[in-house]
Amino acid sequence: MMRRLLWPIPLLAALVAAAPVTAADTAPISEAERRVFEDAHLDNLPATASLHYRYRRTEAGQPEVDDEVVLNARRDKGQGRVVQVDYLHGERHLALPDVEHPSSNPLILYFLEADVRDMHRRLGGQENYFRRRIRLALAEGAQVSNVVVSYAGKTLPATRVEIRPYAADAEQERLRGMGGKTYRFTLSPQVPGGVYELSTQVAAAAGGQPLIEEVVTLRSEAGGKGGDEGPRQAPGYMTEGK
Repeated sequence: MMRRLLWPIPLLAALVAAAPVTAADTAPISEAERRVFEDAHLDNLPATASLHYRYRRTEAGQPEVDDEVVLNARRDKGQGRVVQVDYLHGERHLALPDVEHPSSNPLILYFLEADVRDMHRRLGGQENYFRRRIRLALAEGAQVSNVVVSYAGKTLPATRVEIRPYAADAEQERLRGMGGKTYRFTLSPQVPGGVYELSTQVAAAAGGQPLIEEVVTLRSEAGGKGGDEGPRQAPGYMTEGK
């Protein structure tokens, strides 16, 4: 048994104080939590490496955003790994401390922390509320499924973890239509860094194009041939595994 922190110990760079203990805090780690926060995503990287990810955001009534995330891993003096993430640019840039000796991919931390800050900006309230809802959704309400992804000209098996952290919130009015927001983590030990894609989506009430969608997709490993850099086609870029 263990107490759940709002962001997990392997990602100490943005760790915040834990909220009061509940039954979920002391429950065993779920499969979804393990895959997102504890699996050794970086084990397939050399000690020194760079990974490039494409960031895209579409929002109704707003210009499309196309940006980049770069993850740089290096050795420190103690021969351990230090990871620095250059997350977006300009006013969207998120600066967090380097992460020392991680095994899971710190990109996940950056993606979630940027999302939490954006939700706080849009809706107000406490940032820890959003962190906690995400963590508890991974603990209690996640769907884990097998999918396949296309990377470097290959079709590879992957795992998708999907959560809707705010769907059960009794005060949907304060969420202003974002209560059904969906988070997807697409992970595979066969892609460099273990993370193929991270995304969030706020669906339109009447269907059709999402109101808001953010997607971070692995593009390439420095010096290597990576994923498809052309226009992303949804949902055909990923299919359910059998």
